[in-house]
Amino acid sequence: MTHRRLYITGITIFLGFLSAFLFITCRGKGAFTSGQAWRDSVFQQGKTLFYQTIRSEISAHPDRTRLTATELQKIQEVETRYGRLYGILINIFYQKDEPIFSSLLQKEDNNSRQRFSDMYLNLARFAGHMFVQTFFTTDFATDLVRKTNPAYKDFDAVDLVVRSVGYNAKLDPPPLREFFKNPVSPEFEHQGALEGARFREAHLLTRGKGAKIAILDSGIDESHSVFKNTAWGKNFSLVGRDGPPWSANAPTVDWGWHGTLISSVAACFAPDAQLTVYKVLDGDTQNDPPYLLLLECFLAAGIYRADHDGNDIISISASGATLDSDYLREACQYAFDHNRVLISGALYSRWFKQGNTRNFPAQYMTVVAVTAAQKKPDGTYGYWDVCAAQKENTVAAPNDIFGAFPTYVGEKDRYIPSISAAIPVVSSLFALVVSVHPRRGNEPPGQYAQLLMDLVTGNANPERVGFHGFSPECGHGLIDAEKTVQAALTLKEKR
Repeated sequence: MTHRRLYITGITIFLGFLSAFLFITCRGKGAFTSGQAWRDSVFQQGKTLFYQTIRSEISAHPDRTRLTATELQKIQEVETRYGRLYGILINIFYQKDEPIFSSLLQKEDNNSRQRFSDMYLNLARFAGHMFVQTFFTTDFATDLVRKTNPAYKDFDAVDLVVRSVGYNAKLDPPPLREFFKNPVSPEFEHQGALEGARFREAHLLTRGKGAKIAILDSGIDESHSVFKNTAWGKNFSLVGRDGPPWSANAPTVDWGWHGTLISSVAACFAPDAQLTVYKVLDGDTQNDPPYLLLLECFLAAGIYRADHDGNDIISISASGATLDSDYLREACQYAFDHNRVLISGALYSRWFKQGNTRNFPAQYMTVVAVTAAQKKPDGTYGYWDVCAAQKENTVAAPNDIFGAFPTYVGEKDRYIPSISAAIPVVSSLFALVVSVHPRRGNEPPGQYAQLLMDLVTGNANPERVGFHGFSPECGHGLIDAEKTVQAALTLKEKR
């Protein structure tokens, strides 16, 4: 009996030690597995709430009669018809508070998990709410697009809203290619805008080292030879991003070509600055949607992400968004308060002539609105009548700009006179100023951003585009890179 007790006692002690050993050695793995299961559960709960919100809000919406019976039925069945919609939209709205979410995920205590869960589920409800609101947030200009664009004649409201979030975006990887193998056109160095805006003189003082430019556009082809010496941040895509936002990913491939083109301009005018591309549209299926609210949320998400990543300048080569949405306006204010400079495009006159005088985000006070000045045969610059004359215009950049296309789209690099191309020129000037007069980090909200804006506008030259003082055609005048950088250097010495 004694031997039997000793045997049982020994076995018990051994099993106790074994349990303790397994607990200690597997604790990290067990916690991770448990944490992964918990995160998966929260994601699925959010999915259920997202679609429940859509169904309940569309059923009770006072304007639901504006939609056809077929459209209402499709919205009720959106979970089965468009299975990736939740994953796409939750990734968009997650970006606003991504640093908070990430901080909570790094902790394993119950309080952090509860807070994360509460925030996330509220976000899922909000995403469903915004999807429903998009159908009823329209105006004259967006209705006109829907009625007059022949590409939309076979699509109903649900199809058009879903298209606007890049649901049908082409995400195929580009063909295999060797980096930096295509010849670089000499026009990159010869383009007149380098002289017209006096960047050649400014580059003797600084080439933008230390400044960070975020480019919100259609993606990037980093293999083009014009980017051989470009310093890249961590490029990021919001298009096609699906699944749990803490682990989802998507390619930044540029099938729309616009992002590569815009980035090539910044690479030439601020060659030592760091560029980071945020893919917020595909340059194809998301172009000119008649339902704009969710697309503006894409822009806002890109602004939040660019701010969180520490960029100094946020460059948005887009114009013509007519909705003054709270979500986009708040994102612009958020970035300005964090002393980021936001830059976007003025309106084209073709929009203006159709009755559209609204243009966001460029018309917010927190954003620099860029227009383009025309290069004349005699080498001078003046008002370019393809650009709308509006009091919100801030400054003008030359329009004789050369740009690069993705190496896999079959387009030849060429001159690209446009407001879109003028925007990265102005963004590059801000990068040069940041390079010589960086922020300290303790400035009050918006003070440093306003200082940079005042430097650029105060040193622009209205007479070089044929005006005396401010004009709706060219704002404060043609930008002057050398004069602006010199003024920034003087200001830095005084500081």
